[in-house]
Parts: sequence; C-alpha cells; structure tokens
Amino acid sequence: MEESLKNSSFDLGDAALVTARDVMPEESPWHNLSDEGRDNSGSLLPSTARLAELLGLDDTSAINHLLRTALLRPIAELTSNRGKWIRGQLVMLGHRLISDAPASVLALKQCRSCADVVELIHAGSLIVDDIEDGSRVRRGRPALHVQYGLPIALNAGNWLYFWAFELIRDAELPQDRTFYVYEHCHRTLLRAHFGQAVDLGTRVDALPQNRVAAACLASMKLKTGALMGFAMIMGGAIAGASERLLSVLDEFGRDLGVALQMFDDLGNVIGKCEPSKRYEDLELCRPSWVWACVANGSTPEAYKRFCAAAAKLPHAQELEIWIEEQNLMQRVRASARRQLDFAFRQLESRLDGHRTRWSKCAFDELRQLGEEITIAYG
Repeated sequence: MEESLKNSSFDLGDAALVTARDVMPEESPWHNLSDEGRDNSGSLLPSTARLAELLGLDDTSAINHLLRTALLRPIAELTSNRGKWIRGQLVMLGHRLISDAPASVLALKQCRSCADVVELIHAGSLIVDDIEDGSRVRRGRPALHVQYGLPIALNAGNWLYFWAFELIRDAELPQDRTFYVYEHCHRTLLRAHFGQAVDLGTRVDALPQNRVAAACLASMKLKTGALMGFAMIMGGAIAGASERLLSVLDEFGRDLGVALQMFDDLGNVIGKCEPSKRYEDLELCRPSWVWACVANGSTPEAYKRFCAAAAKLPHAQELEIWIEEQNLMQRVRASARRQLDFAFRQLESRLDGHRTRWSKCAFDELRQLGEEITIAYG
C-alpha cells in the first residue's frame, strides 16, 4: 500500500446503532436506516433490495416476517442498547492519526462502514459470550438468549460475523485494501475464537499458580486486543498507510485492548458497569486480569485462600475480606494504568521511528479516549 494516500478527519460523534423500532414496521421491515451524520445508504441492516440479492430469491414476501422475527428484530434489540462505541471510535482516530488532508465524502463513508464492521463483530461476540457464560443480563437488559431463546440468539450472533464482511465490501476501499481488510477481519475472528477457547477450556483455579497470568494475558490479547487492533488497521487502511505503519497501528490497538480488558475485569469485581454481573469472572473461574494479579502478587498460601473464597461465590463475604486485606483493587487498577501508559509510549515511539507524519491532535484524542476507559470501567 502506498504511504501517500491521504484522507483526514471526521467526527463520528454520537452516531447511533439501529433501534428496534427501525425494523419492526410491517410495511417496510428492511428500509435503509439513517441518522444525523449518516447518509441514507448508511444502514446497518439489509435494505429490501439488498436482502433479495443476498438471499438469491425472486420473491422474499413469504419469509420477510420470519426473518424479521428470528433475526433482524433480535439484532436490533441488542444494538439499540449500544455500549460505549470505543472500537468504532478507534477506526476514526486511527484514520485521523496518519492523515493530514481534508476528508472526502468517500473517506467519511469508508470510516462509517468500517466503524460499523468492528462494532457489529463486537455485538455478535457479546451474544455468543452471554450464551457460553450463562449470563442473563447485558447492558442492564435481559441477554438476547434470555429474551429470544438460545437458538435464535446463537444464529443472530453468528450472522453478525458474516454480515461484517458484506459491510467491508460496502466501504468501497481500493481493491488491494479491501483484500487486506478482509484478511485481517478473518484473522481477527480466528484469534477471538482461539481466545474464547482458552476461556472456556480453562478453570483458572485448576492451573498452577505460576501459569495463571500467562493464560489470562493470552486470552486478553486474542479477544479484546485483536478486535481493537483490527479497528486501528481499518482506519489506517482508509488513510492509505503502508503495511509497516498498519502493523504499528495494529500493535497499538492490541496494547490498548489489553488495557481496556484489565479495567473491564476490575469493573466486574467492583460491580461498576453491571452490578448484577459482579464477580461473574471469579465465580466462573474464567481468565481475567484480577486472577492474574492475585496469582502474581500472592504467596501460595494467600492464593489458596483466595481460590477457596472465590469457590464460595455468590456468598462474597470471605472474598471481600481477602480483597480488602490484600489491597487487591488498588493493585489491579495500578497495573491496568501501567498497561495503558505503556500502549501510548510505544505508539509514540513507533510512529517517531517510522519517520512519518502523524497528527498530534489525533494522538491526544486517542489519549483522552484512554482516560475515558479508566473512568468508565475502573
């Protein structure tokens, strides 16, 4: 890829995902969705014509209602209750970081489409994670499999992974960059499923204490890290970055993703984001940064007592005494902060090492996003 292709900034702002009411009217269940800052072609779900093309059927009237009920409505239900849109913002900021020309209309469309790609992949992963974890709540509402049943939720989550590839095509990137983004989307999904296999196949309390942190860190890099690296890659690809520079953006996204997951794991224990899911990671004995900090910073005897206390969940009194005595939350927060600072030091150093022009303003906005992560999660 040529280093010189340049597009610049746009404000993703508060662009909302599709809401349930957008797909429920009987007269037009597949109509294009638009909002402020999004043109009329910027739908997240297929239009009537697009649906017919994808299905390869001459007449879809017999199944429109079925598809709306069993696929589109559940997806709209989840995405209407959108989260913090951190990954979508990374596409825009990755683009701005290495661009210094006014944004074209095409560049705006490309960034929007690619932001949708990463957010919808994330949405699909949330559906599947909730099924596999047995979680009953997502963002303060019943999880999708609780509302619609496991088969419909599982199909919807998987469909979002494939729909993301269609949205990449819609971005109208040059052919070489389209192939590059396809390749990295596929790699990201593979890595995320490797990471989920680590989670599902690991009872942390059954691992030797000296292996716990490595297993937890691998899971974080393969899941959250990989998807945030992909978001940065897409922003850089739109800006025409070289493959070497795209690698820098990928590394930063992965480092930032690890920091986000550290803060998210902290939030699970303090019950900040979803109080009803407090201690879920500990109760399920799934890899998390809290487990890693306990394993790395505790004597064998103290670690044994922690595992015993976690095994008594949802009865948390003994666990909370241990956490207070060992100053655990402060230790987890400090290590997450170090990871966040490390991610930005490495990005600045790598950008300077490439002797390429980059935007200090966009870097500062990325840094601000990092600070927002610390507040939102931990």
